[in-house]
This record gives sequence, structure tokens and C-alpha cells, in this order.
Amino acid sequence: MTLKWGIIGCGDVAERKGGPALYGVEGSELVAVMRRDIAKAEDFARRHGAKRWYSQAGDLLDDPEVNAVYVATPVHLHRDYTVQAAEAGKHVLCEKPMAINAEQCREMIAACRENGVKLMIAYYRRTYPIVQKIKQLLEEGVVGTPMLVRVNLTGYYNPPAPNAPGEWRSDPAISGGGVMFDVGSHRLDVMVYLLGEVEKVAAFSETLHCGYKAEDSAVLSMKLGNGMHGGANFNWNVGSSSDEFEIYGTEGKILARPLDGGHLEVYRGKQMEVFELPPPKVTHWGLVENFVQAVNEGMPLLCSGEEGMKTSLIMEAAYGSAKTGRAERVGKVRLKERGQQGRK
Repeated sequence: MTLKWGIIGCGDVAERKGGPALYGVEGSELVAVMRRDIAKAEDFARRHGAKRWYSQAGDLLDDPEVNAVYVATPVHLHRDYTVQAAEAGKHVLCEKPMAINAEQCREMIAACRENGVKLMIAYYRRTYPIVQKIKQLLEEGVVGTPMLVRVNLTGYYNPPAPNAPGEWRSDPAISGGGVMFDVGSHRLDVMVYLLGEVEKVAAFSETLHCGYKAEDSAVLSMKLGNGMHGGANFNWNVGSSSDEFEIYGTEGKILARPLDGGHLEVYRGKQMEVFELPPPKVTHWGLVENFVQAVNEGMPLLCSGEEGMKTSLIMEAAYGSAKTGRAERVGKVRLKERGQQGRK
């Protein structure tokens, strides 16, 4: 079956990342888009080859040709549009972070389960060659037993003027949070993918410099379920950026610096091996390929709703710790039955 996609939300992420994969991957086609500004919806559709464009999500969900929906809106709308798409019988690829909080994640998963559709969360770095290589090295035991993971992601983010495109990223009521929620979530997801769930977290999360509502700095100390320790620093106030993902084991270490650049150093004793594994040109390509295979061949999703929720649980506990000043236990992916809801 060819996946025939409708996009809800035609902003920058759909323009550069998700959209091109939807019509580029074999077995995948973009047929419709929705944006509240109908002129912008038409412009996006014409440039990306979609047949139809809408200003209301309900109209796109009523389109009989659409059998899968890419939700690429600000985070506060993810839950509602995912539930509506599931109730319309459409498979869902939802942007990250998954939702404003873990309870909304549960509702999204339940809706998709009850309606027999797939739900994938767009943590696309799982598909990166460098991440897949690290996974292989860990499975082969190249650095022994992992004992410590360290993540460091810094840069400078000065949000646009109020009401400008992208300004919503610094408003937690819309975005869910700041530097940890926006970009840090990708690194936390990679950590979970490679090393397993987090059991407990102690965190500081503050706005130190930029003056917007969301945090511009977050520091996390974590204990993973397998007993190893982890640390993560996320900061939007640094003029010289860094992107480091490091795993230290009993027999060596794995250093991805920068993770997004694909430069990987592997140390075992006095030996070092270097790999250059650049990311794909279209970030969502591997996700969409996997989604097509999941629908048609029953292949497991690289990042299911349950997997995406694990990162939301870490961040929820981190924000809780920052408020209480105590280490917080990270919740579990416990699902519940959901009553049917009508469209909003």
C-alpha cells in the first residue's frame, strides 16, 4: 500500500525536514496539506507537489485519499490533531517533542491503539548513521560495560520578535519548554535508544540570560535503569556552540563530537578508530522509510508512541526536580483505556 500523506502544519520543519521525505521515499506520496492561512497552504502544496490544500484540519482528515497524517504543528496541538487523525482512521507521524506532558502522550497512544493505526514520533536522529554505528559498537561490547553517558549541547538562541514565525518556541504554553524540550529532547531520545530508560533525575532548569518564558539552560544528573549514570547540559546562551555525545565503558569510550556532524571516535585501551558518518540530506528520510515498512510489512517502528513518551517522562521529571530541589523518579509508560472523543 502506498502511504498517501496529508500534512497538518506547513511551517519550517515540514518545509525542510518532513515534507521532502513524504514525497521522496518509495511507497510514499504527499497528496494534501493543511495550514490555517489558505494562501500559504496553497503555496506549500504547489511547491511540494500536493494535489489539494485546506485551511481546516477536519477537511484534510475527511479527504478519502489521505491514509496517513504528518502532524508538524507547535507542540501544544500535537495531542488534539493526533487523536483526531486516529479517529479518522489515519496513521500518524507526529513531530517531537511528542506532547506538552506525559498524560497527553498516553491519550495519543491510546487513540491510535483503539483505532488500529500506527503512531510514530519524529525523533529522526535514531536513523542517523552515527547513531546506528554507536548502537552496533555497544551491542558488540567494543567499550565493555557502559558506565557513564555525557551529553553537552550549547548554542545561542535569540527568539524573534513577538508574533514572528518561530517566536512560539520560547513560550512554554505552546512549545512545552525551552532548550531542553526543544533541542535537548533529541539527545535524551538518542540516550534512551542506545542505553535504555532513565530511572531517576535531578535537575536545574532556569532562564539565566535571554529573558523569555522558557528555560534557556538545563542541567540534568541521571541514573539509568541499568545502573549507569548520565549527565546532560543544554544551554541557549553560549556564543560558541558544542554538540557532544559521549559514552564511557569499562574498556573504552565512544565520543561523537559533533553528533550532528557525524564525527565519531572510538577508544579501546590505547587504540583509537575514527569514523566519518554524516547525517542524511533529508533528516526524516529514514523515519518515513521505516513507517512505510511498518505499515506494509509489519516491521517495528523505530520510534513508536511508547518510545517517544519515554523522553517526555524524563523531561517531566526534570522540570519537577527543578521545582522541588529534589531528585525525582521518572514515570513509566503505563497506558490506559481512553473514552472516545469527538473532533475539536
